[in-house]
Amino acid sequence: MMTLGRVARCLTVGFVLAVIGIGLLPFLLVFMLIDVNGLTEFDPTPVYTMVSKFIGVGK
Repeated sequence: MMTLGRVARCLTVGFVLAVIGIGLLPFLLVFMLIDVNGLTEFDPTPVYTMVSKFIGVGK
């Protein structure tokens, strides 16, 4: 049985994740458009960029 506290906690987590997801959407759209149009010389994926900065690899 779900208590009122558990329902509130689930709703709060859901709203926070929704706000973060909607907030990141414009950045993901820009990354996609840059990649599709070929306007960049590097791989625009954030994970690749972060790893390459840590290991010191530059193209």
